[in-house]
Amino acid sequence: MKRLVQFFIIFFLFSVPANAACDFMIKIGEKGTKVFEKFAIPLPGFKGMWYLPVQSPEVCPNDNLNENIAVEYVFLGDKHEQAKLAAIRIIVLNDGNNTENNKLTLMNYAKKVYGDFDTGQNPEIFNSYNIWENGQSIVIYKRMLDANDLIEEEIMITNLEYDKKLGLFFNEIEAEAEGFDKKE
Repeated sequence: MKRLVQFFIIFFLFSVPANAACDFMIKIGEKGTKVFEKFAIPLPGFKGMWYLPVQSPEVCPNDNLNENIAVEYVFLGDKHEQAKLAAIRIIVLNDGNNTENNKLTLMNYAKKVYGDFDTGQNPEIFNSYNIWENGQSIVIYKRMLDANDLIEEEIMITNLEYDKKLGLFFNEIEAEAEGFDKKE
């Protein structure tokens, strides 16, 4: 009888799929060398910012995320070789009909990996965000309807240091766009 119980315990442990989060390969604040070697050189964005979009199954093979969800690495630095990871975004690619958004795939992933949050009685009409803060880490889940009735849905992962750096970076861009000189 003991052997039968042991067999079932071992069988159960090895047959249940793992609930691991995505393997992003690098941490916030690190250079992107590993991901550049595996995927590609990042694309330039604003001066001093670099983006590397990757299909989510390549980074999250066991998380039920599909080709309609992308992972975007966001780097800050003058040259991509020296740029450091400032944020990771997991973004639902909207087809114009909210098809993937209505499946709640990213919302379910966020709840599974980062923790449950209140979406009301009908999660399909959730139109807000949730923030998880753990030590230096910040994770933001956003699902909001835009003016064209399209759902903008994403998870952004960063830390306190790079959240501040990103804020300063975008404030400078906004000031330049409005014609203000940052030295004034």
